[in-house]
Amino acid sequence: YHRLTINLTEDDGDGIAILNWYQCSAKMTDGFYQIENVFRHKLLIARENNRVYVGDSKQLGQSIFRLEHVQHREYRLRHNQSNKILCIYKQSLNLEASLALDSHSDQTFIFERVDYNTIEYYIWPTHQRSTRRNKALDVHNDPPGRAGQNGSPVQLYDFHGGPNQRFRLIAVDENI
Repeated sequence: YHRLTINLTEDDGDGIAILNWYQCSAKMTDGFYQIENVFRHKLLIARENNRVYVGDSKQLGQSIFRLEHVQHREYRLRHNQSNKILCIYKQSLNLEASLALDSHSDQTFIFERVDYNTIEYYIWPTHQRSTRRNKALDVHNDPPGRAGQNGSPVQLYDFHGGPNQRFRLIAVDENI
């Protein structure tokens, strides 16, 4: 247990928003994980074009990411096979910006528990301003039901909290 004292003024809306953001962030354990979308239990898979989709991985290496603590409660997701960082393409905040792997990116994410009774998370990119945090990782679901199909893209989308925006991290033995 640690005591934290922060002095904020009424005009420090950004500081309060940042504090709220980190307060909602889950403390994660560094390690190797598969990231499963809750909608139809499909895994995030990296493809040759450096884009990220959901599907049933036939090659285990395509779906393993290393979670690395960066600072506070921000984490980097590094694709284990390619050693590239998972990021929003060109750090965009545009609606439906795709997820990609990039060796020059330093994108970080926070993980917010859906509730305290589950091990499901919303994953938020940290490059959006904390006062306007409204976009989360999302499996494309248009037409409805598509999020459950192999090959559906993972993207940045307005937060609505649906099952295609919820993820589980499945620990994987690092000696695979």
